[in-house]
Amino acid sequence: MTQTTPRNPPRLAERSTAAYVLRLVPLILLTEVVALELSLVYPALQHMAAEFRTESIGWTLTVVSLVGVVAQPLLGKVADGHGKKRVIVYAAGVFAVGSLVCALAPNFPVFLVGRAAQGVAMVIAPAAYGLIRDVFPVRVVPVAMGAITTGIGFSVILGPVVGGALVQSFGFRAIFWFCLLYAVVLAPLVSATFPESGVRLRRPVDVAGGLLFGCGAAGVLLAVGQGSKWGWGSGRLLAVAVGACVLLALFVVCELRAADPLIDLRLLTGPALRWTLLAALGGSVAIGGVALTLPQLVQTPENTGFGLGMAPIGVAVFLVPQGLLSAAGGPLGGLLARRRAPRTGLLIALGCLATAATLLSVLHTRVWHILLAALFMGIGFGFFFVSVSNLVVEAVPATHTGVGAGMMGVANNLGNATGVTVLGAVLAQHVLDTPGDEVLYGEAGYVSAFLVAAGFAAMALLVAAFMRHGRTPATGGVGAVPRENGRAEATS
Repeated sequence: MTQTTPRNPPRLAERSTAAYVLRLVPLILLTEVVALELSLVYPALQHMAAEFRTESIGWTLTVVSLVGVVAQPLLGKVADGHGKKRVIVYAAGVFAVGSLVCALAPNFPVFLVGRAAQGVAMVIAPAAYGLIRDVFPVRVVPVAMGAITTGIGFSVILGPVVGGALVQSFGFRAIFWFCLLYAVVLAPLVSATFPESGVRLRRPVDVAGGLLFGCGAAGVLLAVGQGSKWGWGSGRLLAVAVGACVLLALFVVCELRAADPLIDLRLLTGPALRWTLLAALGGSVAIGGVALTLPQLVQTPENTGFGLGMAPIGVAVFLVPQGLLSAAGGPLGGLLARRRAPRTGLLIALGCLATAATLLSVLHTRVWHILLAALFMGIGFGFFFVSVSNLVVEAVPATHTGVGAGMMGVANNLGNATGVTVLGAVLAQHVLDTPGDEVLYGEAGYVSAFLVAAGFAAMALLVAAFMRHGRTPATGGVGAVPRENGRAEATS
């Protein structure tokens, strides 16, 4: 039998700010486990490639994203029906097992199995957004959402430093022992200190729909991410792209016929969620593209006439201020969403991202040029994620928060992959003729790439500017209610 929850489910009683912080800290740290482990892994990629004697080390990152886009909507639905804290703790357990497999892996295939298990943890963030919405007083929800972004900012700062130190002192496997310990310590803390959500949507989980959507989205992500390597006209790429489109089309057909669909397509295609996800996609393209391009620019030798010639650790000079501003921007964006409107924060975020990319296209030959752009990127990054998460919470009823936030995660993943691929393809058209095997790109390539990133951010800004959703102060999700028949309906 279908069971629905009341429109105003029980929440925690009003407490002091310190009490909310104590509850949030373990959840924030656990929520950022994927962002942290990715930033830990980046400094170790060359060491992994040498250990496993493979030229396909990029799959170390790709497999996490592929599993993530399958897991987020499907397990998000499970969280909506069976408990968000429960899914968070179980996903952390799978992540811990994956970390152990990676630490002990005797060969590359086994190592990729461990990485795939770690990708399941991508569902933790969507489930955490829903858990915060369900149990905190409504006035706290927008700011608590911003606190999640604070963790992302610190991950950007600490990850490369900790990862580099572990690899240099103990080898790359130390990263995964660290990840194992991280999950084993934090998951029980979250379980003990954070209450379970009382919001449930007791319906059968549409596993077929979830697999169709997840595999279709993973196919799109794979095609976008591997297109330049496989060749845009190759048979393998066309087969993956066509297969992904077929799976997504079957998903739509099945969802329209299903009595209990993974997500009500009227909610997904409604203006509130539709335009929010589209703006998130465009912003993620800019974020992913600049994240790929900027480190390569600052490491370009000075004798090219435009590079800064920095060592890889020198990139931290720009990541630290960017991460600090991102950490500060999260709570500030949450306050802005509560007092003004979440769309306002998104406009600020996309404006800053577009400004940063435009500045880099014009000013990129001095340290202060890059620092100036990093400041705008940090503000944009911090405001972006808290604004999008609050917009999603305002767009869907409490019984659909997990799957709604999972769709946001899919949009962000696809946007990042598209940014990396598109800007990488732009750079590839401007390879410099250099001795040896070193690959360097010309200044015109960087200028063009940054302008493309700015263009995507500007288009997302245009979407947000005309979006009617999110123009009033955030309610903590109480403005989005289910219809009387149990179907979802978002209020704009």
